[in-house]
Amino acid sequence: MALDRNHYLGSILAGRYRIERFVGSGAFAYVYYATMSDGQPCAVKIQYNLASDARIRFNRETKVLREIPPNDYLVKYYSDGVTPDGFPYLVMEFVDGITLKEALRRRKVWPIGECCDLILQLCDAFGGLHQLGVVHRDVKPDNIMITKNHQVKLMDLGLIKDAQGLFQLLESEDIMEGRDFADNLDKGVLAGTPEYMAPEQFSDPSLADESQAKTDTWTDVYSLGLIFYEMLVGKKLFNFSPPPNAQQNEFAKALLAFLQMRTQQRDEEIIPPPTIPFQLWTVIARALHADPTQRQRNASEFADDLRHYLTTGEGVVEHDNDKTSAIDLATFQDALRSKTPSTEDAALYASKQQGMQAPMSSMNGLPSISGLPNIPGTPGYAEPLESDDGDGNFLLWAVLIVLLLIVIITLSIMLFCLD
Repeated sequence: MALDRNHYLGSILAGRYRIERFVGSGAFAYVYYATMSDGQPCAVKIQYNLASDARIRFNRETKVLREIPPNDYLVKYYSDGVTPDGFPYLVMEFVDGITLKEALRRRKVWPIGECCDLILQLCDAFGGLHQLGVVHRDVKPDNIMITKNHQVKLMDLGLIKDAQGLFQLLESEDIMEGRDFADNLDKGVLAGTPEYMAPEQFSDPSLADESQAKTDTWTDVYSLGLIFYEMLVGKKLFNFSPPPNAQQNEFAKALLAFLQMRTQQRDEEIIPPPTIPFQLWTVIARALHADPTQRQRNASEFADDLRHYLTTGEGVVEHDNDKTSAIDLATFQDALRSKTPSTEDAALYASKQQGMQAPMSSMNGLPSISGLPNIPGTPGYAEPLESDDGDGNFLLWAVLIVLLLIVIITLSIMLFCLD
């Protein structure tokens, strides 16, 4: 039967959860505000779409929430079951706050400090998921709640993927009941929200061999990078804007054009915003690589890069010669100031230059590697060096002249012997 959204209002599930009011709905389920027998608020998610794939996705979300370690930044699991008339339900923590989407409507551009704090909380929210090889795949402002105490809560695991096969293994060994992770539900299915999806989410559904799929924990990292960008700049990096009141065929054409643009996007075409400090931009840019192997591998690694920037002012150094990198400018300036660097200084400098990248000609007018970026107001900025015409330069010229004389004398002797 089709489930009316008001069907369960006022009813009590499992003798404990009284459903008070309707909150919202998704593609597969309704969400209600409810109270427990002790008066504590909770959220009840009841699946109304009983199609086979929808049922499996609901079971996957329930299993993951039930099994992962407690996390202050991820919505808490309380219980689950089936209603008397056969509809699965999931009871979770009720989050009193607003979505990040609503928060972004109220304030377009956020201060860097607040952005970094929120992103770090989000990274912590993924801790348990990514440790178990589970990908959220629908990371977007709608699925991120901000409480009245300014705490982040990640929600809605309806599109999770067992990317590294742990849950499938647990089911196959009968450690976990059911076979909800055994089948590939993503063949030919675009799973996610296009504006916040990573490139591999567009290409993986067309693969004949699921083992070749690239969607993994680094996919959520890409979405985090997009959200970070939006908060700092005040607009989405990739904006999908179908014509108003578009018919189905017009909407499909607009979506196809957007997907083609996203799959053809090159890293160097993403221009660093002038309002973001360059060293911070390197952290975000690493997360936004089209090639997932060039990103932070998971949210924990993303958090490590961000915390490193916050504590040292340094960005990240890429390890692909075709990509943009950040260089520790303070160390570089120190090396230049040293007239006679020691062996240890030279080794330190060389180690810091491992992976130095190609010229950054597309980076909003920033100089290339030959003229290292030295931007006033950004971490690592150093005043330009004064020219030094002292003893160091004199000794250098003296050495060069001696070497030149030796070469001339040697050549003269050789010519004399030949004669």
